[in-house]
Amino acid sequence: MKMRAFTLTAIAALVAAAPLASQAEVTLLKADPQANDPLSRLDFKVGGSIRPQFMHQNGVNDKSYKRNGYDGGSRFRFTANYYLFDDVSWVGYYELGVNFPAWWGWDNHYADGANNTTRRQLYTGFKSATLGELYFGQQNSVYYDVVGAKTDIWDYDMLAQAPGNGINGDYDGSYRSRKQLKYKNTFGDVDVYASYLFEDNDYLPGKGMRYKRKGGGSLGVNYHITKDLAWGTAWNYTRADIHQPSTGDSKTYDQNIYGTALSWTPGHWTLSAGGGYYQNFLSTKTSQVHNYFADDAWGLEYFAGYKFPIGQYAVKSIQPYFMGDRLEYLNGRNYKRIDNGLGVSFQLDYGFRVDYEYVITSSTDKSLGNVNLVRLRYDF
Repeated sequence: MKMRAFTLTAIAALVAAAPLASQAEVTLLKADPQANDPLSRLDFKVGGSIRPQFMHQNGVNDKSYKRNGYDGGSRFRFTANYYLFDDVSWVGYYELGVNFPAWWGWDNHYADGANNTTRRQLYTGFKSATLGELYFGQQNSVYYDVVGAKTDIWDYDMLAQAPGNGINGDYDGSYRSRKQLKYKNTFGDVDVYASYLFEDNDYLPGKGMRYKRKGGGSLGVNYHITKDLAWGTAWNYTRADIHQPSTGDSKTYDQNIYGTALSWTPGHWTLSAGGGYYQNFLSTKTSQVHNYFADDAWGLEYFAGYKFPIGQYAVKSIQPYFMGDRLEYLNGRNYKRIDNGLGVSFQLDYGFRVDYEYVITSSTDKSLGNVNLVRLRYDF
């Protein structure tokens, strides 16, 4: 009954949203600068994505709430762009994550202790076609922009890349980094990125431990070799303390992640691959301060898909694809996992989309099984 209620409500929400837009952000205010009219300089847009989904792991007695239907990352975006002078504009961006089942109190459809809403991103700054872009706040890391995003294009992904495997991507600098000052500029075919990570508040990973980022920074380069081929390389450094208040033990770690990735989109093809090396970054899954992070680990992700244009019966395109990854610790923990799977994505009219994936997993963790996953999605 609860699964049926979740499905019906999710579909109702998608249908209700459908008339608003079709796969594009909605412009509520469009900038058209006029003398003596400050509001005419403001461009304001909203957008978002609603993502109910179902996931079942075979052969491991899966009793997870994800079997019943859950929220797979719904979010709403708000973007303000205020023209100042010449080609300089002030930018403000806010992205709110919404866990609908948790919000509505649907038991067995969300993780215990899950928040109703989360702040995915919140930053502000300035952009200029000649001077570049400079933003401060919680925003995508340089590493994710340059490397991670190239293979973050299917659902059951980010299982081997740094942004999906650190202690917490909001704190360790790998994903949606908090308190980050980030700069980007383009020189010919090359996008250059740099960021500085300020000291952050404590993060509590459990077992009485405390993780505190003391500082850090990133460098990245994205080279557009051709209009449909891009190669990105990035490095992120974070200096952090692990502290156990009950014993007084503490240790400072120098965390480094290095990665590179290629994205090629010739015609109807989408091909991408990326890999990284992670130093003092992945957890050993112990509560020992002096052995909390593994010295060395590495990961690899890859994707190949072909989009068939349809253009009838409310189906815009169908994309079958192959995807996979591999994550391995070199020391600190005996852990390895390999995932390979097949998927198909149906892009429908009015921003609707349906994805199905079947993934075969081989791992030292015997609690992981092969996965069936279905995602319903509406983007606006």
